[in-house]
Amino acid sequence: MGSVVLVLVVVLVVWAVVSFVRSRRHGLEAKRGLSIGADLGMLGDAPTVAVRAVTDAGPQRVRLVLAPESGPELDFVVSLSEDDFGFELLRTWQRAGSTLAIVMPPGSHIVRLRSVDDLQPLTLRRIDE
Repeated sequence: MGSVVLVLVVVLVVWAVVSFVRSRRHGLEAKRGLSIGADLGMLGDAPTVAVRAVTDAGPQRVRLVLAPESGPELDFVVSLSEDDFGFELLRTWQRAGSTLAIVMPPGSHIVRLRSVDDLQPLTLRRIDE
């Protein structure tokens, strides 16, 4: 009788664990914005650009020219100084001719760049002139 109860308890525990994992399975899958796998998926959807020019445009301002695969160049001023990490990263991408995925949310001043080669991200804020 004791072994029957033990078997029933084991079956019940296994069923509970399997049910829990199946109900939470959506949390185990890569979703955009939550993992490197998700970022790789997003990179396939995002337009790509290359850095053509990075020049000083005043205090805490840098003019950035990006060249997409097709279409006109994107030219804008971002909030950045020559001492910031992002400035040197942009120069490095320019020298290497790196391909970057770009996301510019509509109605926002944010520009998100991510290297397709090493997944290094950079978020910049556009300044309206």
